[in-house]
Amino acid sequence: MRETEYVELVVAGEKIRLRKADVLDAVRDGPLGAVRQHAVEIEQRLYPVKEVFARATGIDVLDFNTTQARAALRRLGFEVRTVSRTATSGEREPVS
Repeated sequence: MRETEYVELVVAGEKIRLRKADVLDAVRDGPLGAVRQHAVEIEQRLYPVKEVFARATGIDVLDFNTTQARAALRRLGFEVRTVSRTATSGEREPVS
């Protein structure tokens, strides 16, 4: 899938435009919770998908599902993955 600077989508009945810069700002705005199952890698660190998406869009985590968030983040060019353990948000991804 081709990376783009922004995506337009409908979430919770609201049409939004999510920019890559919004996502980057979201992870820089302060600490996020632990990564439980789904993570987005940003600048070699893992963050919880739903929390990043909620912060970047201003939409409550209860008003969208993980699949919507993962798809939007992927369309913006971010790597999204399933993790097998709980990780601290912002934890560096191990180098293989």
